[in-house]
Amino acid sequence: MAACGWLICVILLKVGRLIQSQQNIGHNNHSKYPPDLSTICFDDSLTKGYKCEDYDVITDDGYVLRMHRFPEGRFTHLERGKKPPVYLQHGILVDAANWFTVSHANQALPLILVDAGFDVWLGNTRGTRYSRKHVSEKFSSSDDYWDFTFSEMAKYDLPAFINFVIQQTGQKVHYMGHSLGTTQFFAAFSEWKVEEKVKTATLLSPIAFLNHITAEGAVIAAKAYIGEIVGTFGIPYLDLKVQPLSAITYAVCNFPGVNCWHVFAGFSGPNCCMNASTVNLYLHNWPQAVPVKTLAHLCQNIRTGIFSKYDYGNPATNLERYGVPEAPVYDIQTSIPKDFPLLLCHGSPDALADPEDVRRTLSVLRSHRNIHEIYIDNYAHFDFINAMTAKDVLYPDIVNFVKAHDRTLS
Repeated sequence: MAACGWLICVILLKVGRLIQSQQNIGHNNHSKYPPDLSTICFDDSLTKGYKCEDYDVITDDGYVLRMHRFPEGRFTHLERGKKPPVYLQHGILVDAANWFTVSHANQALPLILVDAGFDVWLGNTRGTRYSRKHVSEKFSSSDDYWDFTFSEMAKYDLPAFINFVIQQTGQKVHYMGHSLGTTQFFAAFSEWKVEEKVKTATLLSPIAFLNHITAEGAVIAAKAYIGEIVGTFGIPYLDLKVQPLSAITYAVCNFPGVNCWHVFAGFSGPNCCMNASTVNLYLHNWPQAVPVKTLAHLCQNIRTGIFSKYDYGNPATNLERYGVPEAPVYDIQTSIPKDFPLLLCHGSPDALADPEDVRRTLSVLRSHRNIHEIYIDNYAHFDFINAMTAKDVLYPDIVNFVKAHDRTLS
């Protein structure tokens, strides 16, 4: 195990040097990450022809974030002001395009929702392809830009997105998140009055606790302190979408007889129901750049089994940042109102949202009166947003849950 950890460390350091060299080249020719600044609204392979609109919002700490809106479905024609808004938040290493890496419109959750009569909004968290700006251009190109984890996403990104939706629609929103999008949501309750702006929350592959995670690479990285080690080399973020890594990934995934969804199983668990033909669409968007600090934060939570803010490893620094010598713990039991409608959707083979960790979350919330659970025995991490069968076995229940808590569509 230790040998594997050091091997991963060496690989990441080599990748880091490659990233650093690419950054230097970029500064010389005025080329900046990300190379593709187009929007999903102009990509029919993602939007499947649905009307799509772009908006930019600015967080309280100056990050400029891109939102996408799907205001009209094919079968419903309610006026915008009468449609309940739904906000969807993606997970780690991806952006909003990940919701659409399926073969047909009736397999994409956002498009199913818009056809069901909802006003659908999608955010892209800071650092991803469409949210790579800051009000200060100098700050955008500095290493300090990447000094954030899911805590900042919860404190700044989510309220900026949700406040904007409320301003545009005049209504509270229904929240839906996947993976790290659920982690942000759990953390948000400790930062601001979520229940004043959000009607319900649907959490796909919910992640608060991580101490039973079975994704081997993540476990090794956590135990070997790889995130912290890479950070000591001054590498602010990892962008694995560089050559030759990207070309190698495409080559492997397009080799005859190889189903890359099976290759991803070591990270996500064995997904049961992915369409092999959508892998290239997925690879066009994955992986997004991620701060080394975010990876280190997740690794801390894996090692400790505690859902907490980033630990700076020094009581004095923690005291300066938080006012206490230890990283504060997110107390979801008391911060989430007992009558707030929650729907947690999880599966047995999920290697990231492990069933034991989800059961722990449910146990912590056992005194809550409006908590619901959908358990799909053969669904792993990616299945909840990309499975061909989700339109039949999962999404109808999600739509019904939201409608049950919104009189507009009852």
